[in-house]
Amino acid sequence: MREVPVRKLRRTPVRLRKLRKRLAHVHLCAHKLSDRLRASPLYACATRFRWVRRNSPGYNPVRREILMGCEDGVIKTWESESGKQISVAYEHKGWITDFLYWSETKLMLSSANDRNIIAWASGGGVYDRINIGVPVYCMGICARRHQLQIFCGVNGGIRIYALDEKRESGHVINCNRVLYIAKEHTDIVRCILCTDSRTYSAGYDQRLIIYETLTGDNSLKTFAIINGAHDAGISCLLLAKDNENNSWILTGSFDKSMKIWTADGKPVHKLDNFISTVSGICYVPRNKTVWVAGGTSYASLFDPKSGENVSDFIGTFQQQEEEKYQLQILKFFPELNQVVASTSRRHLIVWKYNPSGCVTALKCKVPLESLCYTRKVPILIFSGDHEGVIVKWERMQSNHFMYSKETFVISDSKIKKKRKTGSKKRELMLEQELNEKLNNLQVKNNEEVNKANNKNIQSHYAFNKPIIPPASTHNHPHTTILKCLFVESLDIILAASEDTNIYVWGFDDQAVSVLQDMKPQDMESLVTRYSILLDPESGLLPQNTKDSESDSVTNRVAGFVCKYVFCEHESCVTSLVVIEKENSMDSTYLLSGGWDRRICIWDLEKGRLHDTFRNTSLAPGNHDNLELACDGVIMDMDYSEVNKEFAYSSSDKMVYIRKFSTTGSKMTLVNTLQGHDAEVTSVRWNAVLNKWVTGSEDGTIRIWSGSGLNECEQILAAMGGVSCLCVDKLNGAIVAGIQHVIRVYDPDMYRLMQTNVGHTDAVRTVIHIKERNQYVSCSWDQSIRVWNAWKKPVKRKDLDEDNDKGDNKMKRVEISLHEEEGEEAEY
Repeated sequence: MREVPVRKLRRTPVRLRKLRKRLAHVHLCAHKLSDRLRASPLYACATRFRWVRRNSPGYNPVRREILMGCEDGVIKTWESESGKQISVAYEHKGWITDFLYWSETKLMLSSANDRNIIAWASGGGVYDRINIGVPVYCMGICARRHQLQIFCGVNGGIRIYALDEKRESGHVINCNRVLYIAKEHTDIVRCILCTDSRTYSAGYDQRLIIYETLTGDNSLKTFAIINGAHDAGISCLLLAKDNENNSWILTGSFDKSMKIWTADGKPVHKLDNFISTVSGICYVPRNKTVWVAGGTSYASLFDPKSGENVSDFIGTFQQQEEEKYQLQILKFFPELNQVVASTSRRHLIVWKYNPSGCVTALKCKVPLESLCYTRKVPILIFSGDHEGVIVKWERMQSNHFMYSKETFVISDSKIKKKRKTGSKKRELMLEQELNEKLNNLQVKNNEEVNKANNKNIQSHYAFNKPIIPPASTHNHPHTTILKCLFVESLDIILAASEDTNIYVWGFDDQAVSVLQDMKPQDMESLVTRYSILLDPESGLLPQNTKDSESDSVTNRVAGFVCKYVFCEHESCVTSLVVIEKENSMDSTYLLSGGWDRRICIWDLEKGRLHDTFRNTSLAPGNHDNLELACDGVIMDMDYSEVNKEFAYSSSDKMVYIRKFSTTGSKMTLVNTLQGHDAEVTSVRWNAVLNKWVTGSEDGTIRIWSGSGLNECEQILAAMGGVSCLCVDKLNGAIVAGIQHVIRVYDPDMYRLMQTNVGHTDAVRTVIHIKERNQYVSCSWDQSIRVWNAWKKPVKRKDLDEDNDKGDNKMKRVEISLHEEEGEEAEY
């Protein structure tokens, strides 16, 4: 045992006393720091959650200014239109927690954890300063008993004060008397929502409490207390209402989840696919979506009714790349139709609502070329892409954003087995080409197998290589579906391909017959027995059954198969036109044209070639040019039911109009439309105005008379090459795909009325779905976009007479909080 010196032993108690004193001081400081943390608006309990630094945004509708409250008590304001910074205020001495606008007095209220609420006048100066005595974390205004009251969320409850507009008590808030204190919460109350009859509150105690405010006095009656609404503290609360009288309560929490509740507090959906704290929620009523900030640089978009994530179907964040900041607080300001977000890098980001933006954006893997749709319920959209694949798109019943898809692919081996129709010469040529391609593919596969057997595997990634051969042996440039049509009367899809073929897809007859024979047991007896209980218009009753509707649904459930292939053209098929049987015809016919400058007539009901166009005006003996319909390749084609004429545009800068006949030699030339300076890419018949409309690479759109000499009546400067045209079936508006932009022109004065921007490459096809009044476009940027159609403005006089008789759309603006003047940038 080591001997301790006496002198050193005597000094030990003094050192222990000093050490104990220092430890006690540190312990006291720790307690003070703990109390400060519990009273600070860090949006997290220090013992439970990760600390999050956030700013609080607000909006002053009188001054049209966006406000941002910072952690150092500074309030900065910007102009909502230009993003220019206006002022900086240093009135608060603590963290800014909330903003509230008092519309009756046009005062802006701001709260902070410095125990003060400041009222800001419409001129921008301080109107009043109210010392509440405790830190205020949220505010809400409620009208009760003919008196306006302000609800303040504090630590451990809600305090209610009377609003004094005339300042009889000395302040705009009568802080001398607390009308009521609700003590149901046990921690910081972070969120308050006040409605006409109820008040909702949530806080860090994981509770969601619903109060009845119509109690007859100043008290609050608890309607529901939801303990453990989340597994952690609640950070944000929102009330969402749509135009269908649906109401939801949305809560976000530090447990990385968001929950959707009914107005009575019943749980509806739980969304927990976030990577961090749900720090902000806002509802955008213009497109009925909920924006959620959950630890990423972009917001997640949800449909509140179904609870499904629709971010992939809305173009706002489809092109958004992950940044080094995170969105924190989200606010929607209905006066501006803007969403404002604060970020972890002290920036504001503003998204402006764009009424001409796309409703839905469907992403694909390859460039798209053509579109068509079927009017029967359910409405289906079909797209053709550069790989020869047809995709069926069907809008889901849960919401208007999401679409399900089904792919129809046909391989070379299947093409060989399908019945081919056309001249014998073309059938033999196609048969020979397919045999050569299949033989070459077999030889190539054998060579690859031999090489694989002779070599050892050098990388374990070799096991991940696909072993399934591609669906088609065609090279990419020769498989594009250039045009597709859906024939309603026959329920078939016509797909004109770059490989010279026209593929005819129809419903699977065998599957349809099986589905039609599937009937519930004793169905007829049950209907007969309980027919008295059924509605007279019920579809279960035999007299109300519509065979067409039931067959339509049955066919769509059965699916599509390739029935046969039309092979008569010698080059790319670019144009298809269907002449229905209703137009005094003995059958349903198809006109097709392409780069071989020939026009073929097909009998769709018999599934065979009917005839080909023959030019009888040529000199005798000129057999080489007998079937040529024009000097250049055929680019587009359309049919006029009124005049029984069809027009086709050509690369020779002309449009030819001919009488339709089932005999190729009787398709007489009626007129030609001349005036374009480049190849005419598109021609359409405007059935509303009875006029021809053409678009060209020369950057012009021309409107021609539908009868007589077909004079050119109007020339529109398209400001770019026209790639496609569409005519609005309801009002006759001209919809043009011009490079990557869609422009809509008024049918009366031909003024530019709407511009749809969203595509990043050439728009190839635009169709109008009049049942939904929407435009649908496809592009080389590998996307399909759905737009709201242009509506003809209703005159005020007509609107009054009608009254007597009886919806990613956002643009982004980023504002720096470090700079005196923020910069605005649109994306």
